[in-house]
Amino acid sequence: MEQQVEAALDDLVATGALQRYNRMDIESLLNPAGESHTLSETSDTEIYQAVVEAIEARENVEINGGDEGDDDDISFEPRPNRRDVLKAVSTIGRFIGDWNDPIARKMEVLLGSFNRQLRYNETQGMRNATLTDFFQRA
Repeated sequence: MEQQVEAALDDLVATGALQRYNRMDIESLLNPAGESHTLSETSDTEIYQAVVEAIEARENVEINGGDEGDDDDISFEPRPNRRDVLKAVSTIGRFIGDWNDPIARKMEVLLGSFNRQLRYNETQGMRNATLTDFFQRA
């Protein structure tokens, strides 16, 4: 397999698609110098110790009822619904409507396409109503 790769690289050099000084040998390609020292510097016991510490930390979080960090200050906004997005698209469209700028025109086209796609997706989720849908059975 290595001989086939070497032959393919030789062909690329011959056609000029690859410069000889840019060519790497397969060993350097598979095991870059920046990564090879990491594996040799860490021992099995260090890896084992790191895994044990991670497991203990996870167990302590579960036992203590959560992380003691500042995550409580983070608030998450709910995802906007389709109506909110359509309103935002309309607002942006009105805002850039008076601009005489090519970027504003491109934005209008994109917003129009996005608006149509949202409305199309909405119609795909609809179902046909029948007359009996409006009356309850007693």
